[in-house]
Amino acid sequence: MRRGLMAWDADELPRAALAARLARLREAMREERFDAFVIYTNIARGAGACWLTGFTPYWNEGLLLVPADGEPLFATALSKRVAEWISSVMPQGDVITTPKPAALVAERLADAGARRVGVLELDDFPAGHAHTIVTAAPAVALFDGAAAFHCARGAPDAYELLLIRRADALARQSLAASVGSTAVDPLALVARCEQDARLGGAEECFITLAPDLSRPGGFLRADRPHAFGATFALRVAVAYKGAWSRSVRSFASDAQMQQAFALADAALAAFSPASSSVLKREVESTFAHIGTVFDWSAEQPRGSYALATVASADGCAEGFDASAPFIINVDAELAGARWRGARLVEPRA
Repeated sequence: MRRGLMAWDADELPRAALAARLARLREAMREERFDAFVIYTNIARGAGACWLTGFTPYWNEGLLLVPADGEPLFATALSKRVAEWISSVMPQGDVITTPKPAALVAERLADAGARRVGVLELDDFPAGHAHTIVTAAPAVALFDGAAAFHCARGAPDAYELLLIRRADALARQSLAASVGSTAVDPLALVARCEQDARLGGAEECFITLAPDLSRPGGFLRADRPHAFGATFALRVAVAYKGAWSRSVRSFASDAQMQQAFALADAALAAFSPASSSVLKREVESTFAHIGTVFDWSAEQPRGSYALATVASADGCAEGFDASAPFIINVDAELAGARWRGARLVEPRA
């Protein structure tokens, strides 16, 4: 459930910008001979619908139908009492609440005589929805539309870039509140970070902890008690009107170790790869003089996901785009201690 500010600001995201995005998707649809396009949404997969409508779907699932002409339709299983509010914060598209979004979409597809329908991430499209659509609209054939959507989205437009930068500023500001606070209670530290993000207008803020970097394991939820080790890391992920950023900072109770961590922080801040082909080499060379990198990954928006791994140390990738901002996550060993960091990186001009 989203707990922060959800609002639409015409200066931050004009209707004209959303109309341009819709036009690009329709151009990609024509290239694929799609009569319509369908995007599935839930609390974890709202990025695709948000890019087109300006609204981040939350809590319940829904389907965004993009016809060849006319307004997109957002069919959601949320209750009718929130439909009017959704319309007020969704500048593009009509809203219909229904307990059976797929049945409504199927009806509209049948009425329009649609045959070839693109679906964002067809392999992850709920089987029940797919069955409902092809049963109620037997003339419809579903095709994977991920490539068409990716082509239409491309690099961030000027408005999306501003929202990404705002989300990143909130994440960094939130982390800055924790600098020098290695001796405080973990829950108090987290509360301080979240307060800064929420008061700054964050739509969502997820704060997680690696409470003891000397032990194996990932980041843990911060809403339960944890005891800090001699070294620990704090991760802050912030959403601002559909745009996400993440920052990670490591801390040490020992002053000398904290100095080593500060050198790694500076190296991370200076990281700026020349191209995607040298990403791995530049990650390793950036930290070569201060430690050894044993894991890293890069994340960018992909399809219905706000952030997805697009490059990594083990070769896992979904297609890194060197022309778009990305989150770089780095794990390294410094003077016998583990250090973790992450930040937003913008492409070179």
